[in-house]
Amino acid sequence: MKLKQPFIIAIILQFISSSIFSQTTFKSFQKTDGFSITPKIGLGSLVGELGDVWIMNPNVGFCLEKGISEKFNLDLEIIGGNLSGKDSDIYSSRFQTDFFQIQTLLFLNLSRFSKNYIKKNFEVKAYTGAGWIWFHSDVYDLKSGSFLRTTADGTTQHTQLFQQSGAGVGETGIFYTRELVVPIGLFLDWQFGERIGLTANLGYNWVYNDKLDATNSYNLQHPNIIGGVNSYSETANDGLINVSVGLKYRFKVNKSKQPRGV
Repeated sequence: MKLKQPFIIAIILQFISSSIFSQTTFKSFQKTDGFSITPKIGLGSLVGELGDVWIMNPNVGFCLEKGISEKFNLDLEIIGGNLSGKDSDIYSSRFQTDFFQIQTLLFLNLSRFSKNYIKKNFEVKAYTGAGWIWFHSDVYDLKSGSFLRTTADGTTQHTQLFQQSGAGVGETGIFYTRELVVPIGLFLDWQFGERIGLTANLGYNWVYNDKLDATNSYNLQHPNIIGGVNSYSETANDGLINVSVGLKYRFKVNKSKQPRGV
């Protein structure tokens, strides 16, 4: 029995030392995206008094994207284009708007919650963020075509007021009204090879104002009064629907392996 104890102790000590000093390694996938650029083309429609979801206007965009972790990406995006719409029942008028928008988005990659996401070339992302939209909106009478009002005047910026006559220009030219915008949506990403891919986007932009179509809830003749006989709006903040597709180029391959001890 005495001869066996040193042998058993030696085996135990060897096992402990091998566990401490001799770790086994394996490969762990990591997929933090590098920088990528995506030019986009799409269609937009306005949700508002004079808006119609079926009246779509072309727009273009450009975004710069970078991963900050496996599941989260940051995106800086610029969008520009036109909007239009009309209402013949209540307002008997039409509007036209040109706009451009700058926003920062936070993407949550839903596909990477799956254990085998590393093998997939198709990903689904949800996003939200914040930005600014600059716009110039004009409204015309639907029957006569006469000019009614515009947002393109210095006194109309960041207020509920409109310029109700004139060409809609200030001392230094046309003014663009600037408002806060909060985008939300879904983003689809197909990867064809290591660097090239296609994207699709369906988004809604909540605008912190009700005059993207130059129509809001304030009284037309008395701007300090909401509602009443002369009120020309009964809805809240306007919104912008955007559908687009893009061609994505990745500057850096985003699939990597990292050894890790056990």
